[in-house]
Amino acid sequence: MLRAQLVNVARFSRTVRFNSTEAYTLAITSLKKDLKTSMLEKNALQKNVIKGLLSEIKNAEIDNKAKHNDEFGLFDTYSKLIHQREDSIKNYLLNKREDMAETEKKEIAIIEKYQEDLPVATKEEIDAKVTELLKFMKEADANLQLKDIFGKVNWKTTPTEWNASPKTIRSSIVAQFKSVFGN
Repeated sequence: MLRAQLVNVARFSRTVRFNSTEAYTLAITSLKKDLKTSMLEKNALQKNVIKGLLSEIKNAEIDNKAKHNDEFGLFDTYSKLIHQREDSIKNYLLNKREDMAETEKKEIAIIEKYQEDLPVATKEEIDAKVTELLKFMKEADANLQLKDIFGKVNWKTTPTEWNASPKTIRSSIVAQFKSVFGN
């Protein structure tokens, strides 16, 4: 029984990786190579961060088993982990744990390195495109609401054209909406 379950898990794992973009596969390969290097160099911090990244990526693959895995999903996963660590830094500083905050900052630097290696648009590039889009929409309809904007964006083509995840674009729209519409 256990053997059959393990075989099914192995098949699922191959299917998930087979259903991925080349950039996604290269990023996973790079993480695994760097994990091996950090273990050989006895770099505990980098080893633990990479293990955490691989674990979080595997969990995302399991959650999204029917979907295609791509670099945009990795970008979102890395962003989530960076945000979690930024929250931890704030809490550590409030509790006067500068040593723990410093460790979190080092972990953020490692994750950001992997995030920068992904072939996706930067936050600044997305914000610029969203601002341009919002200004164009404001000219057409000065009373446009945030919910209307989401309905006017073509979510099938825009992420590919802008080289960004839909989640990144959505969060940028929310952030830029106030500056363009002044609400």
